[in-house]
Amino acid sequence: MATRIIDDIVSIRERWHTKKHPFFQALAEGKLPLRAMGVYKAMHWQFLQRALASFGTFYTRTFQYDDVRKAIVENLSEEEGLKAIPREGHTPHDHGELIFRFCKAAGLSEHEVRTMKMTPAWWARSLHYYHTTVEEPIGVVLAMQATQEGQQPALNTEVVLPALARHYHYAPGSPEIEFFTEHAEADIEHSRRQGELCVKYLDTTALKTRALEVAEQACMLRWASITDLYRREYVGEKEILPATVS
Repeated sequence: MATRIIDDIVSIRERWHTKKHPFFQALAEGKLPLRAMGVYKAMHWQFLQRALASFGTFYTRTFQYDDVRKAIVENLSEEEGLKAIPREGHTPHDHGELIFRFCKAAGLSEHEVRTMKMTPAWWARSLHYYHTTVEEPIGVVLAMQATQEGQQPALNTEVVLPALARHYHYAPGSPEIEFFTEHAEADIEHSRRQGELCVKYLDTTALKTRALEVAEQACMLRWASITDLYRREYVGEKEILPATVS
């Protein structure tokens, strides 16, 4: 059945869903320093600089495919604050500005966000995303993206927003946490559309197999990138660096 590939993609997403990660479980319990969430969003901003750049290349690759091309443009328009998500009461927001807004509330300056150095796992995740978007077949790219954006609604609705209200005193609708509120809804539509397009563009067994492989790699790297932050920002492990050469 055509919908089987969607079920398989969702199964991979749920297996590696970061809402179950100890980092976010610590947030849910009110034990995670708010600054750690700020560092997480700063890393995410750095990741987006590569991911959004790859969207431009993906657009040029899909210029003859109206449905994919329009989905890319709509996604980017929302990210850049040129278009609101299709829900009543929503207005356009520059998602980068929403990140800076939360990071400021968490104790990080805009300069700190812009100069944040990604950990090796965050670099690996960023480069995997970029390479996939630029090099892999269209359906494979869509499957990978669906597992990433598709995690945002449950992560934010079930974990992040309730925790920020219960333990960190950010009531629903607070401007400081608008990034999470926005993505709790926006990525429902994004991942749904990506999943539907997968049915169309994953039309061979070989493509489906490759899509599941690449999607799981992306999920594993997403999990690993958050593990880096969990160890550093919550457990307190120090980064091990080579000795300085004299």
